[in-house]
Amino acid sequence: MRVLASFLILFFPILIEAQDTISLRTYKTAMIQGSSPDIDGDLSDPAWDDVQWGTNFTVRQPNNGDIPKQQTRFKITYDNDYLYIAYYCFHDKPEKIENRLARRDRFPGDWMEINIDSYNDNNTGYSFTLSVSGVKGDEFITNNGQNWDTNWDPVWFGKAKLVSDGWTGEMKIPFSQLRFGQQSEYTWGFNITRRDFGSDERSSFQHVPRNVSGYVSNFAHLTGIKNIKPKKQFELQPYVTTSIHKSPVVQSNPFADGTQSQLNVGIDGKVGITNDMTLDFSINPDFGQVEADPSALTLDGFQIFFDERRPFFIENGNLFDSQISRLSAGGPFSNDNLFYSRRIGARPRGSVSVPADAFTDVPDFTSILGAAKISGKTRKGLSIGFLESITAAEHMVIDLNGTPTTAVVEPLSNFLVGSVKQDFKEGASTIGLTMTSVTRQLGDTGLEDQYHDQVYTGGLDFLHTWKDREWRLRGNVVFSNIHGTTTKITQTQESFEHYFQRPYANHVHVDNTKTSLGGHGGTLSIGNHGGKDNLSYE
Repeated sequence: MRVLASFLILFFPILIEAQDTISLRTYKTAMIQGSSPDIDGDLSDPAWDDVQWGTNFTVRQPNNGDIPKQQTRFKITYDNDYLYIAYYCFHDKPEKIENRLARRDRFPGDWMEINIDSYNDNNTGYSFTLSVSGVKGDEFITNNGQNWDTNWDPVWFGKAKLVSDGWTGEMKIPFSQLRFGQQSEYTWGFNITRRDFGSDERSSFQHVPRNVSGYVSNFAHLTGIKNIKPKKQFELQPYVTTSIHKSPVVQSNPFADGTQSQLNVGIDGKVGITNDMTLDFSINPDFGQVEADPSALTLDGFQIFFDERRPFFIENGNLFDSQISRLSAGGPFSNDNLFYSRRIGARPRGSVSVPADAFTDVPDFTSILGAAKISGKTRKGLSIGFLESITAAEHMVIDLNGTPTTAVVEPLSNFLVGSVKQDFKEGASTIGLTMTSVTRQLGDTGLEDQYHDQVYTGGLDFLHTWKDREWRLRGNVVFSNIHGTTTKITQTQESFEHYFQRPYANHVHVDNTKTSLGGHGGTLSIGNHGGKDNLSYE
């Protein structure tokens, strides 16, 4: 604290450097009186005549604040079920428009994007992007624009069309894919961005200067939406997958007969409990996309964190985001979260001693017997997330001289996560609490010395901003506690991540009589995130 005080005294004149003043724009929409527009990229539908064009975009990249080389305009309208957006992207050399194909969320060539803060919490948002080639992209925005999650895949519609003086596009976004509370009239935050590939220029309706703190909190205002009702979702997504793997036949190996086939059946579901809360459930989630993880190699001993791709865990995943340090170094140092969902249903980690001449068959993943999640955010800024999942006990098959036996390689486990977070001052300040627990049934499995039977973590974090979010004070406290046999706890103390036996570490030592181990920590940082000099201190 003395160091922090000295820092503030020395650098206070620099830290109070003012950030640019932003004048928030407003676009007023209106409800469609007749037929809704066809989503074909043609803007001649009468529905578009009821609203005005939004124009006067400003460059954000590369030349912050310039007038764009190519002009853009848009319209927004709606009916009881959908929000509609029309784009007209002018181009003085249409042959230079980059009409490039790619996979979803790749954002190829020229594109248009709308970001919507339907909660109007100045912190979270939904992003929908349409390229001139018709490729769609969508992202879930959190932490006031610092995090963009491309794993979020909502259902919506879009179509683009090349015209003589540029290109046009139409979007149709179901209200069921947005989250908002019941009101008679709404004011949402929004922004629209265009990428002109040829000049590598990005311009937007609401100019947010590069040196301003926050992104979502500086959105323009979308007004005129009245008398719509939040949609209570009811979705079922069953799946059936099959795989066949061909390999050389090994006569002596009963598990290498040349052909291995597998059939998986499961279902994901979503039910709207209230306007604000959603119940998600999953039975045997689809691991089809998880199996496509890129190959990775670590040489430093630390764990590799992969992206979550299973729909059940992606929905409202930001509510379970409770990072321990929020370091700026990137890589694995920015992924130290209290909850890592990919541990649920991961590959079995248990090992069993088998004879050298025996053959084994080990399951690739741990079966998730069932999982349920309640999540959402109220109009008063209270975010709630509760998740529970039960994974099955997994067995490996051991064949010795034609006699098969089984052994447990993963115990029956229960995962529980709870999180609450409250916003204040229109999202400028927050306080949150997260708790997690893992309980494993290890009795008579032979894995007592390989797994912790009980694991608990928790944390309290807060964020306070002031002076138009230019100043930021962030802090948190976290704790963890694990329980197991003396052998397992000793292994934990001596593991690479802890290394209690390291030389010259007088504050820790290996105790081989312990059956539990606990730890705690915390961070405190203050920073200036606006103006010409962005400074912070932790």
